[in-house]
Amino acid sequence: MAPQRTGRDRPAFWVLAFLIVLVGIELGSRVIERVENAAARQRNPYVEPINPAPAFQVVEKDGQKTVWRSGFQPLMVTPGPFPLDRPAGGLRIFVLGGSAAAGWPYHGGDTNLSALLGRKLRQLYPDRSIEVVNMAAGTYASHRVKLILEEVLRYQPDAILLYNGNNELLENLVFRPKNPPAPWDRAATARLAYQVFTTLTAPKPTFDVKNFTLDDLATTYLSFGLGKASRFREDPRQLEALLEHYRFNMEAMVASAAEAKVPLFLVTCPVNLKDWSPNVSRHRRGLDATDRARWTRQFRDGFLAVERGAFADAVAPLRAALELDDEYAEVHFLLAEALRRTGRRDEAKAEYVRALERDAFPFRELPELQAILRDVAARRGGTLVDIVPALEAASGDGIPGLDVFTDYVHLNERGQEIAAHELLRALHARGLLPDRTPEDVERTRIAIDETFDPRRDTLAAEVNCQMAMLMHQHGRLDALYDTVTRVFERAAQEDPANAADYRRRVARLPISRAIAARYRELRRAEKLGVLEQTFTPEQIQAIAAQYRELVYEAEGANLSREEFARRFPPNEPRERP
Repeated sequence: MAPQRTGRDRPAFWVLAFLIVLVGIELGSRVIERVENAAARQRNPYVEPINPAPAFQVVEKDGQKTVWRSGFQPLMVTPGPFPLDRPAGGLRIFVLGGSAAAGWPYHGGDTNLSALLGRKLRQLYPDRSIEVVNMAAGTYASHRVKLILEEVLRYQPDAILLYNGNNELLENLVFRPKNPPAPWDRAATARLAYQVFTTLTAPKPTFDVKNFTLDDLATTYLSFGLGKASRFREDPRQLEALLEHYRFNMEAMVASAAEAKVPLFLVTCPVNLKDWSPNVSRHRRGLDATDRARWTRQFRDGFLAVERGAFADAVAPLRAALELDDEYAEVHFLLAEALRRTGRRDEAKAEYVRALERDAFPFRELPELQAILRDVAARRGGTLVDIVPALEAASGDGIPGLDVFTDYVHLNERGQEIAAHELLRALHARGLLPDRTPEDVERTRIAIDETFDPRRDTLAAEVNCQMAMLMHQHGRLDALYDTVTRVFERAAQEDPANAADYRRRVARLPISRAIAARYRELRRAEKLGVLEQTFTPEQIQAIAAQYRELVYEAEGANLSREEFARRFPPNEPRERP
């Protein structure tokens, strides 16, 4: 006779059955998740484009089909038209990315990296049709570049060079986190349920393809101009989603190029490390009043030592400040300066990178994005072109700065030539330059003589000075204002037809220079803990208000003053213990 089940057996049975059901649900969720992930590769699960519009159009005239700019997507460089059908025996290469890829501010001449690459290729193949088409677009992040790449694949490219990564944090996208918070993110069932919930309750963020202009970035520019931290720094889950979004876009572009059998070159994105301080610094959460007072004393000693050129004396107090608060980006930058000036270059470079990593509103490619780019190239088959070592070698101390950049990410003419040459070497290594030797490639180096173009250089000087003001490069503002004055004076002499306009534009500089200088002193006193000893409450309010007005005039034209005040309420500096 079989033994009868006792009451004590029933709980164990139901627990076991419950566990089996849970395991079954979890395994089923993993299968569904895998299927869903495979399907998601065919669309962007993070953002949704609206108002789709092509950047190019095909125009037929006299039986010849030619590709022209469409007039949409106005932030894109406007290359000259090119035939739809690639000439027999020709070589057609497209350059995609943001303004650094476009070669700003040289994008309209023959010393940006696209033009220089074309000149090098024509030197190698004087009897061959060479087309290096600059299709980069200022401020474009990877989700916008991806749409351009999909268009480019229709135009018979021999290769695509993708140089992108500085603009990922610029647009005001609020991502739906893909997974629930830890520890629930470890279970596929929880992840699947969370995705269903967010899909039903939160719309996917959208981005306008057709009408996107610099006005759409006004809130971003105003934010870091007024010292606000980026949403992606305030919310770690938003940063995680942004990194996932970037990886998705890069992998999708590699996959699209591979499917079309077009070589795709992923170009590393160099940034100015030593001559561009962090945009916004913020203290770590939980820093109490006692530690804040200790931090201020150490920071003050280190800051003043750097200021007077006593770099060796600055190292110890700055390291002590970092022991109290490792998050404040400016301390890392000052420590890097002190270490570099005392000959400790490797340590200095590491601190410059840490300053970038902790920038509360970075406008340069983050190391996390660079790591994703390298991983995608290694795992997905794109060809990595690392242009950073060559630029480091060209820098006097191995740390890129204004020796190869015009500002924070845009290469100067010398840097453009170095980058173009590295791209040429990559094309040769991939076998796209047949019957040419490495020695042939090396002979294409172009001697760069500094050029001056009145319209280009006045605009570049103005924008560089304004961006430096918005990005809190207070230590460089006086030199930049002097540069702007010299450039405009030279432009007035060399372009007399527009001299009146140049003089009118430069006449406004003394006012903004005085406001920025006064605000710089206010911020300095605040950081050193002597704000109320240096300024009266009325002076603090007046200087902060003048600076807010300067920022508003620079970037807030499409916001009413009421909307500006609502989004960016006044927050004058206050001395803290």
